[in-house]
Amino acid sequence: MSLAKQISDFAPVTTPPVVLYGSQSSEPSVSLGDRTKAVSPSSKIQLERGVGRQARLYALRQLMLRSAVPQEMVNSWKVEVSDDATVVRLGRDARIRFRHAPATFWRDLVNGSYYVAHTAWPYPPVSACSDLVPDLVVPFADRPYAGPLFVMTSENKWECPIDLLASMLLTLSRFEELQSDERDLHGRFLAAQSVALKHNFLHRPIVDEYGLALQQVIGSLLPGWQPPDRKLRVKLSHDVDEIGFPRSISNSLGHTLKRRQPFATLRDLLGPAFGLRPSLLEAVFRISELSKRHGMSSALYWKNSAKSEWDSGYDLSTKPVHEVLSRLKDEGMELGVHPSYYTFNDPHRLGDEVEHICEVLDETRIGGRQHFLRWHPRTWRDWEKCGLAYDSTVGFSDHIGFRAGTCMPYRPWSLELNREIDLLEIPLQAMDVTLTYYMGKTPEESIALLLQCAERCKIVGGVFTLLWHNRSLLDPNYGHAYQTVLSTLEFSPAFDWKQALSSGQC
Repeated sequence: MSLAKQISDFAPVTTPPVVLYGSQSSEPSVSLGDRTKAVSPSSKIQLERGVGRQARLYALRQLMLRSAVPQEMVNSWKVEVSDDATVVRLGRDARIRFRHAPATFWRDLVNGSYYVAHTAWPYPPVSACSDLVPDLVVPFADRPYAGPLFVMTSENKWECPIDLLASMLLTLSRFEELQSDERDLHGRFLAAQSVALKHNFLHRPIVDEYGLALQQVIGSLLPGWQPPDRKLRVKLSHDVDEIGFPRSISNSLGHTLKRRQPFATLRDLLGPAFGLRPSLLEAVFRISELSKRHGMSSALYWKNSAKSEWDSGYDLSTKPVHEVLSRLKDEGMELGVHPSYYTFNDPHRLGDEVEHICEVLDETRIGGRQHFLRWHPRTWRDWEKCGLAYDSTVGFSDHIGFRAGTCMPYRPWSLELNREIDLLEIPLQAMDVTLTYYMGKTPEESIALLLQCAERCKIVGGVFTLLWHNRSLLDPNYGHAYQTVLSTLEFSPAFDWKQALSSGQC
């Protein structure tokens, strides 16, 4: 059923209560944890009449996950959805009402007209949050508003005066990227084009910060509840773009001329005679050793494609590479996919590469990242069709920060298919090349920005996801910068995506 048809079927009355996270009820209802069925995509997303009930339930479930309320508590709550509001009933009298934007807003939104609201906390935040989260930023708002994000309307009742659920849905689903045709030469939507950078909030996980505000509201309604401490988790990831095979003299000389590593050049030139691995492939081992030394773990994403203008071209099946993969796997390193440049927007080529990489790695359920961060909201659908467990491409190439407003791994919502995608997104916050090439930062500036980003992830209890290429370790300055970051974050727990998927945490 199309999105427009679902909306037209809405009666202007309150729908039956919805049970959160699949708790038992005799009433006709759905769970916020339910996965809706796929529908055929329309030629263009139609939002002129708003978003449907399932989309709002999805956004509400994402907000509840970020408020850190235990699932067993949420199981007893009910939700009522009407044309003008979504109401959460926490008990006999306690209510939280989320106002819906009027119908005119959706027509204006499609035409590019909306507000970015800076709202206040329900209560003054604790000192740890007051500096990093002075207010709560809500893009895609239907009206100008500067009051508290949640307002107490009576002793046991709170209201969100702007359409927070719609804003979350649009941000997490990357609505603005579906509406814009502006791309760089690699087909990428850039941070420079984003609402977040234009309005100076790209450096903040705004969607996750809403969970902190809702936590205050829930605490006032349920004073016996104590929220858990929020802890940082780290996802170290490495796109293995180059491994030194096939060997190249110019590439080997670059270790000396560009990266001031004459021993790396010597290793490459003498390697064939002495059975040494190329420096770029040896750097992969160094990455894994650094992670283990600091009590952390790494995910290594591998390619398997022919050489092209944007791909170095290597074959995972060759004996030297296969030996490396086997050793890394024995050491417990996570191995994933890094589909080549031309798999972007080509589901058939993507499927072939993913199938071959999975076969060589002897894995059936893995994740990874698109090469060059070439990504579009439709990429989620392509990865889902390949049966991949997670993607970690949603980060900007030209600026570090929070592309989808979050550092919490989540299942994305497709506005085109009007359903939740069966794929986990682990958002990417920072990449080495972004700092060095696009932003032109020194190693010292890069370290400061990365640690600030990690601190913001910690405040909301999110996952700091960092991409560092094996080639970057051969640069003395940026290799040292990476080790400094690891030293600061050492022994931070890793994000366990397998456990998160199996437990329904995401």
